Amino acid sequence: MATFCALLAAAGYAIFLGVLLVCPVIDTITLGPTYCFTPLASGSKDSDYGALFLQIIGVYSVAPCLVTWHANNVQPHYRRATAVGFGVAMINVGGIVSTWLFTGAPRFHKATSTNLAFSLGMAVASAGLIFYFRARNAEKRRQVERLSQTGGQSTGDGGWDSPEERRWLGDRHPRFEYTM
Repeated sequence: MATFCALLAAAGYAIFLGVLLVCPVIDTITLGPTYCFTPLASGSKDSDYGALFLQIIGVYSVAPCLVTWHANNVQPHYRRATAVGFGVAMINVGGIVSTWLFTGAPRFHKATSTNLAFSLGMAVASAGLIFYFRARNAEKRRQVERLSQTGGQSTGDGGWDSPEERRWLGDRHPRFEYTM
């Protein structure tokens, strides 16, 4: 019976592979992370099996998108490496913890509720970050305009727009644009 159940779940991972390859492309086109939500409880065994596919696709396709978002919005390289490493560590901790949430078969109400709550939390946090990044980009554009009027381009040694200053400030530099 356990082998049969494992084989039934394997199809979800096969479909996930296709979605995993398509999801980052959709993120790049829409300029934002995509999420997949699942029904909490339907009462139908077939619907619950379909929800398993959606959970696998939704949970595992978010990780590469979040890592890409970290890599695009954090500079210089040592801060980027730390952000990506921390993000991957938190994703793995979530995977380990969620393994122990799946109790109370066959409905797994606690696990599905927790996954749904965290998915909604991520959607809200992502929306908040998008608004924050837009505000920061607008503020940086005003700062660049002000600096250009008062000090010119100042790309020479020690200037505000010099390559050394860009490397030193990283994502704090006025010309750095956050990606959404």
